Amino acid sequence: MRIDGNTKKRTAIMLIGVAGMGIFLSFLLKVGYGTDTCSFMNAAISVRTGISLGTVMVCVNSVLFIAELIWGRKYIGLGTFANMLLLGYISDFCTFLEERYLPEYIFKEQPYRVLIFAGALTLFLTSAAVYMNANMGLSPFDAIPTMFSKFTHLPFFAVRMVWDFMAIGIGMLADGKVTVASIILAFTVGPAVTAVGKLMKKAGLF
Repeated sequence: MRIDGNTKKRTAIMLIGVAGMGIFLSFLLKVGYGTDTCSFMNAAISVRTGISLGTVMVCVNSVLFIAELIWGRKYIGLGTFANMLLLGYISDFCTFLEERYLPEYIFKEQPYRVLIFAGALTLFLTSAAVYMNANMGLSPFDAIPTMFSKFTHLPFFAVRMVWDFMAIGIGMLADGKVTVASIILAFTVGPAVTAVGKLMKKAGLF
């Protein structure tokens, strides 16, 4: 089976997005100001259970995958499995490297801490939008609000906000502490996906 150039390009864009999310998630976790809502939920479960973040992400997404398999098969693709299987473990590996090779004070002292947080937050959000706009399949966590938006004809950004705040609630039940990053990302993931998608189309990436 021959893979056309457009598919190769979309696959490369998707993998860059997933890798970026994993890398910058590790920085957000180290800084401790908070993460995206899905990672906030999974990190809280990870701390509560003692299971690695990567493994928790695989397990949670596997449960959500059932709904995607039943109602949203068109959203299943290579990107679905790349996100499910790679994102958390990339973050775990990068955290290991940061703890081994980077000085701890840059994650704890100002102004380094806030600068790393701002940069990692921006780049994580951009990476997430790039991954979703590649249209190579969505992770179950991302697919569910997309499916609901299509089914109800409600704006995606509004549905995504509600979904993200539900994830925050689950994280809080697992004793996670809500932080500024989780709140910011709950309000910005939906609009960012739309904005980055328009920029990528203008740039001729699709």
